[in-house]
Amino acid sequence: MKNKLLYMALFVMFVNSNAQVGIKTPTPQNTLHVNGSLQIVKDLNVGGDARTAGNSGNKGEFLMSNGTGNTPVWKTIESENFLKVVYVGNKTNIRPANGSYTGTHNTPVNTHENYSQTYIFNVTNKIDTAYLTYNSSTGLFTVVKPGFYNIVPYDTYDLNLNGNGQTAGTANSYIQKVAPAVTTLAGISTGHGERTTGLNHNLSSINFFNTGETFRIRCRYTQNFRLSSGNIHISYLTP
Repeated sequence: MKNKLLYMALFVMFVNSNAQVGIKTPTPQNTLHVNGSLQIVKDLNVGGDARTAGNSGNKGEFLMSNGTGNTPVWKTIESENFLKVVYVGNKTNIRPANGSYTGTHNTPVNTHENYSQTYIFNVTNKIDTAYLTYNSSTGLFTVVKPGFYNIVPYDTYDLNLNGNGQTAGTANSYIQKVAPAVTTLAGISTGHGERTTGLNHNLSSINFFNTGETFRIRCRYTQNFRLSSGNIHISYLTP
């Protein structure tokens, strides 16, 4: 009996002639009016009726209003055309660890795919494997969920090991689809004078990928080069 009285004293529930219930308020403005915090330990069900349980939604969905008098609905971020960041990575090392990659030593640089090197991100800050996976040994991204992906890498080159007369040249960075066929999705080419010891490229590409398709970031230079620090973020746009 004491517990019941304490419960009533804490929650002070009032019921008016319209069957509106107020918790900690004598003037409820809706069927249930709570003047305080609300804790839900399990499901939050919306919709349904007297004989049917409402919908508790799926993992990762959010509740969106459907307007006055209408049942709210569970939505996914991508269904509302929001950007969903699915990968964030960094490169904090220099590759190769010893020596340099061999440059093409002639132009035009874009004809020498065999001199290109894959830019590998050695730190994965965030990855949603429901959308894609990443192989930190090969630098290859594999798409899990089909849709449009916004790929935004930033890469840098280190030329400090090159001697006099061996730094001027052309750098080319690009986003490359590997499977089902090798295709350049976006690229940038820049020329650099003698005694250039470092350079950087920003890239961006929005493309549709099917499940199982792969892509990577590639780099090449006319002189010998190393690949230094950089980063990338990839967002999922729409299915």
